[in-house]
Amino acid sequence: MGPKELWAVLLAVVAAFVAWAVLWPVDTPGRAALRLEAGTDVPAIALDRLGRVEARNEPPSRDVFKFGSDSRADLAPVKAPVIVLPPTPEAPLATPEPTPTPWPSLNLSLIGIVDNGAGQKIASFVKDGDTVLVGQPGQVVGNSFRVIRIGTESAEIKELGSGRTRRLPLKTN
Repeated sequence: MGPKELWAVLLAVVAAFVAWAVLWPVDTPGRAALRLEAGTDVPAIALDRLGRVEARNEPPSRDVFKFGSDSRADLAPVKAPVIVLPPTPEAPLATPEPTPTPWPSLNLSLIGIVDNGAGQKIASFVKDGDTVLVGQPGQVVGNSFRVIRIGTESAEIKELGSGRTRRLPLKTN
């Protein structure tokens, strides 16, 4: 491609740009002013809306929170709907189970454990704070309980009247 052809292509591009700039409808402030002077394409402003305020015979309001007509005039008291619910069937009351009668307290405490050296342990109990009872596993002590097992720090007894089993810890001072 020679220099003449390059100039021809450049001239064609410039001509296309000038034609596009002239023929393309772009609204610039200058063009809009020329169009308004000529009287073409004048938008409708609807000045008849200004007269509507005077037709209401109301003075204009300066309240910024009021818009349009008074909305309270359109409201009428609304009657609340009445909802009738069907009666609920009465369920029979469940009777609670009777509370079990508490067992009388056995005022008994373990005060000592002795090992006789032959592998048998003997426990010492105090009943009601003044009676000292001594027993081995399997013996009935004080006609009220049986010694079931004697450990290193506790003894397990079974009350004869109720049949319940309790564990008594070793009392220390």
